[in-house]
Amino acid sequence: MEFPGEKLVIKMWETLTEKGIGSALQPWHEKRLGEAKNQVRRNEIIMLAEAEKMAADIKAGRLKPIDTTTPLISVSAQERIEPTISLPDIAITAANINVSETIRKEVNVSKAVLAAENILANEEQEVPTQNVEDDWLYSWRENAGKVSSEELQDLWGRILAGEIKNPGSYSFRTMEFLKGLSKDEAELISKLAQFVVDGSIFRHKDTFLEQSGISFNTLLFLQEIGVVAGVEATGLHVTWNSLLPNSYMKALVSNNKVIVLEHDDVNKKADAGVYQLTSVGRQVLALASFGSRDDYLLSIAQDYVKKGYKVKLGDWRPLNATRGQILNPQEVKV
Repeated sequence: MEFPGEKLVIKMWETLTEKGIGSALQPWHEKRLGEAKNQVRRNEIIMLAEAEKMAADIKAGRLKPIDTTTPLISVSAQERIEPTISLPDIAITAANINVSETIRKEVNVSKAVLAAENILANEEQEVPTQNVEDDWLYSWRENAGKVSSEELQDLWGRILAGEIKNPGSYSFRTMEFLKGLSKDEAELISKLAQFVVDGSIFRHKDTFLEQSGISFNTLLFLQEIGVVAGVEATGLHVTWNSLLPNSYMKALVSNNKVIVLEHDDVNKKADAGVYQLTSVGRQVLALASFGSRDDYLLSIAQDYVKKGYKVKLGDWRPLNATRGQILNPQEVKV
């Protein structure tokens, strides 16, 4: 194995190749034979840039893959004075526009695929036994082909990577939500992801949220578009049961970090006042590229120390959709 996520990358290419998705890129595990990985990536990026320029030239009329020597609007001085429209030329122009759009969409999809490959290459997660559904892949390709900004291409790359790792992670409803997401809204959601702990955002930590530009009105907006719930419900609480039978233990995962709560009393139940994520919100915020806020997590951990829990703060390494490893745990003191 040459890099951590090699098997996941191979799984992605096998999945895409079977469905003819990302056809502008040859499968990485074939293409890299006899060629360094970084050089392969550079060649792919150059190829996509050239294809992007070709699509723009075709659309602007600087390049005509279906050539015509006659103008779109022609005038016959002998027969009539007003200009006439040439139907064959309209057909040629329409065909050229279709070629331009096809190239543009293929470039967009390919860039999202490269983003997904880059994410999977650094994952140490087990390769799933399930396969991604055909209809899901076709819907993903349709949506990824429509976005031209680097940020949104990266977003759709993250969706593909997440679905390859854990098929069924992202519903059609979530993709429909993301399809209408603006760049600014995507950035706002990414900021919020820093504060998600076990699918919730802790109340009474407004200072940390406001430091990242997330005000109460921002939370109301995110509630309005369907990402969070319970913003106005001040009494909303969540309770966590123990993961062990003879003592209390709960791991609260936040992106690549984890808070571990322990207590001798098995009947103990940790709780918190929270803003909860909706089903769509959970899936969407899992896509964010931001890590967790260490100062925010430390503040939460110290609150539980004050309540009598033994608390550790460590790194989280996911193994699959339901299991993971706690690494480098450090006991938290007040």
